[in-house]
Amino acid sequence: MGQVTPGDQPGSAISELFDRRRLLLILAILIAELAIFAFGLLTPISSSDQQSLQNQTNNQFGSVPTATPVQLFSLIFTHNLVIGLVEMIPVLGALVFVYSIYVTGLVAQVIAVSAGYPSQFGVIIFAFPYSLVELSAYAIAVGAGMMLLLSLRRKRLRFELKVFVLEMAAVALVLLAAALMETTTRFSPLIGFSLWLPTGLAAAGIIMYSRGRRK
Repeated sequence: MGQVTPGDQPGSAISELFDRRRLLLILAILIAELAIFAFGLLTPISSSDQQSLQNQTNNQFGSVPTATPVQLFSLIFTHNLVIGLVEMIPVLGALVFVYSIYVTGLVAQVIAVSAGYPSQFGVIIFAFPYSLVELSAYAIAVGAGMMLLLSLRRKRLRFELKVFVLEMAAVALVLLAAALMETTTRFSPLIGFSLWLPTGLAAAGIIMYSRGRRK
């Protein structure tokens, strides 16, 4: 009988999504995201650059204040999904990832300063769980691209491509959840804040499932 490879095992690609090493990679990328965001938040920028960033943000999201829930959800989801899918591209995705998170930090700084608060106040976006959920999707995306490159050295590209497709679906689903959460939060901050509970339970469930697979 021939040797059974990971890719020949039923459901192995799905199980690989919850592999401890893969989850640790995603966690490490998520921590890097937070560090890059903080760097952007604290980077000194001139008044002219602040105005330029504010104008760009207003041009891109100027319709948000008057958007209906469906329109807002569609805008958020499509915008984030495009970023997430691009970030799955090996190497290029990682560069887009660093740039987009850094710019997000800069924009958060500009919004805080324009409202009369210190730049550090921009961290308030993490008071609601949708920001962390969204960043988690981007971490999955970048991790997928990194694992795809690593699979070339390990000579398991065929199997990793199966996982990559599932990760693409995971990125879309997580961003879908994040868009729903952000839309809900904009219309009801109290409900948005309460979403920390299911977010925490989901994270705990993933951790418990990953640990259970190791036994």
